[in-house]
Amino acid sequence: MPYADKLLAGSETIVRRERQHWVFPFYIAGKWVAIAVFVSIIGVVLTQLVLKGDGDGFLSGAIGLIDTVIGWITIAAVVIAIVGFVWSIIQWQSQEYVLTDNRVMHVRGVINKQSSDSSLENITDAAIEIPWLGRMLGFGDLRFMTASEAGIENMKALRDPIGFKKQLMELKTERLIEINTPRATAPAAAAPVAAPVMAAPPAAPEPAAQSADDVTRTLASLADLRDAGAITPEEYEAKKQELLDRI
Repeated sequence: MPYADKLLAGSETIVRRERQHWVFPFYIAGKWVAIAVFVSIIGVVLTQLVLKGDGDGFLSGAIGLIDTVIGWITIAAVVIAIVGFVWSIIQWQSQEYVLTDNRVMHVRGVINKQSSDSSLENITDAAIEIPWLGRMLGFGDLRFMTASEAGIENMKALRDPIGFKKQLMELKTERLIEINTPRATAPAAAAPVAAPVMAAPPAAPEPAAQSADDVTRTLASLADLRDAGAITPEEYEAKKQELLDRI
């Protein structure tokens, strides 16, 4: 069983799960590869052009020693680049972003597992940044701010960040409506009668009315989602009329 599934509450369901794009290992290990290439080029230039000497003597011996040191440095840079790339692949396989009907979870860790989550109702804003390479390969960074102490969560090199954000905002809207809608209480049981008579069927309970403050807060949240493009103006007007009818 995936580690994220073990963290779910009893009635919580997973709506979407995403890994980072396959370009992530190259994205992280790119600096090590760049250093290895740079050191290799410098080593070739120094040994073949600048420090190339002829004959015997102290100068030739010093040049030979420097040539050996540069060779070992080049080999070390290549080894570090390979190890860094392999470690980045392992990190990529161990990370997962999970969107449930209650929260967003980030699971990571190779040996020691770590997880962080943010409730949907606590997410205040979300921003997408897609580089030029991400437009061609289908990945980008999704950053969202929360009202909790965690602050900002940054999802690097996420596959389909636009679709993930849209689904997150839709679930947040449903979550806010569910939280701000009072639950109707069950009707009291009828008292027993002395003589057996035909009792009329009980009337269906009417939906509980909401206070003006609850409706105002819910409308403000829906207006923010409408302005952010998560819901359409038509959906906003429909939800607005539905909430006003409950007053």
